[in-house]
Amino acid sequence: MGPVGVPDIYTEAKKQQEVAIRESRPVIDEVFEEFAQRYGRRYKPVETYKADDAEIVLLAQGSVIEAAEVAVDLLREQGRKVGAVELRLWRPFPFDDLREVLCGNSIKQVVVLDRCISFGGPIGPVLSEVRSALYLEKDRPMVVGVVAGLGGRDIHIEEYMEMFRIGEECLRTGKDAGEEPELVKIVGLRE
Repeated sequence: MGPVGVPDIYTEAKKQQEVAIRESRPVIDEVFEEFAQRYGRRYKPVETYKADDAEIVLLAQGSVIEAAEVAVDLLREQGRKVGAVELRLWRPFPFDDLREVLCGNSIKQVVVLDRCISFGGPIGPVLSEVRSALYLEKDRPMVVGVVAGLGGRDIHIEEYMEMFRIGEECLRTGKDAGEEPELVKIVGLRE
């Protein structure tokens, strides 16, 4: 069923789509495993880079994560405890996987990178999902959002460094995105 449906069955069709997406997770896990067996490269819905002892992590998805890892390496050379978290699966959203990675460990601050902006709203879609995933957790890190790479603009290493600085400042002041939604910052904005 496309974007237009008959009102008599539209609600039921949408419910079936929701069930199908939620029930697709075992199939996705199976495909990840089959890929690993065939090609020797293993993927997970949520991946980490140098996050085992990190206090601040940058969470992003897609190709931007590779440059973020370069920034992590540069900051680690300075003795800063930072890491990166890559969101590989968007739907069904990997709530449990994300909680497992972000909660109950050394991570105190998560900087969530959105590559789109929600006009008139306080946060982008990735930040919204991450905050939802962590909302009920007692031992959760603080979360702040940044926006960069709009329209496909390259995100430079210096801008990733700025994202980590924003995270450090939020951690220092104790301000969380939930307390001040306007903390979502646009990084790389030419003024």
